[in-house]
Amino acid sequence: MPDIGSLIGLPVRPFLGPASAGAGDQVELRTQVAALPRNETIDVIRLFAAASVVFVHASKSAGLVSFCHSLRFAVPFFLFASLYYQSLSLRRNPDRSLGGYIWARVKRLYFPFLAWSLIYLVARNFKRITMLNADTIKLRPALLWTGTEYHLYFLPLLLVFSVLLVVIHWVLLRRDRRWRWPLIVLAVGAGFLFALAPIPSSWDERFVLVLDGRILSDNPTYAFMWGWRALPAAFWAMAFAWLMTAGPVVYSIPISMGLAGIALTIFCSVQQAMHGIMLIPRALTGLGSFMAALAPWNWSGPTFAILARWGRYGYGIYLCHVLVVEAVRALAARLLHLETSVPLDLGIFILGFLGSVMLVSIIGKSPRLAWLNG
Repeated sequence: MPDIGSLIGLPVRPFLGPASAGAGDQVELRTQVAALPRNETIDVIRLFAAASVVFVHASKSAGLVSFCHSLRFAVPFFLFASLYYQSLSLRRNPDRSLGGYIWARVKRLYFPFLAWSLIYLVARNFKRITMLNADTIKLRPALLWTGTEYHLYFLPLLLVFSVLLVVIHWVLLRRDRRWRWPLIVLAVGAGFLFALAPIPSSWDERFVLVLDGRILSDNPTYAFMWGWRALPAAFWAMAFAWLMTAGPVVYSIPISMGLAGIALTIFCSVQQAMHGIMLIPRALTGLGSFMAALAPWNWSGPTFAILARWGRYGYGIYLCHVLVVEAVRALAARLLHLETSVPLDLGIFILGFLGSVMLVSIIGKSPRLAWLNG
């Protein structure tokens, strides 16, 4: 019986899995994988995704807030890309132990999370003491999974799904690939469940709680709120990874499906610009943009190469940009006495993005600090 990927017209990429390859084949497989060119389109889209996050967090004026909802594809895109390549890694390295793989993901995701949480803790306390005349941030165990700044929730969420992906692979898929079909159905169903179910009413999406202009405390449910909003994309990213990489062959995305991905991303982005954050369209922007990234466009040129090189620091830009954006905003308010406006937001975005690129470039050149870029 043909696999469903063949039935819907997905081209295949030869790939020997652990169930079909001997020791000699595994050596040849690793050689072939090492020789594969890097997909620089993914790097370029990663850069645009990071820039969109900076724009969203730099925009406070009413004129830009609704437009920002059209740029909510970044977190879903990061989830689709990360889980897809993790699934490929599991297939390329069948001899790697379960504990070894989990520990590698912890070092890659959780250690930078802890380091940036400490950096933001120091920066925010400095701002509170010197500028806001507010109490320092109260330390609590929840910070170990929520972080000390509003965007850091993403790394623990990605770590959880990374570990879930490897455990499922180790327990089920490495023994019988046919498990992927019920797993795909469960993951797609779970994504719809969280997309359609109401978010608990006791949760609040404000990062800090304010009363009469005075900062009371950080909101402990903020990370839960945004984590919930990312769950449909996370579950569907696992389903997509299993569909494309966990079968007898690894499927490729043709140009036609890449174009369909672009159309899907644009349509869902417009829907959110018009109606606000919508969990199903938001998750589908991740699917569409990643499908577009996987298509063989064969773009080249010096500009494309520069964008791709910067895009490799996409996660680092995501991690550090709030530090730069909030510093620029604080200086604009404190020294220049500028009030929130569209021109100010655009200026903060430009300075915040360029400053973040410079910072991650410096960090990336240091052998001791490069791990901070994720």
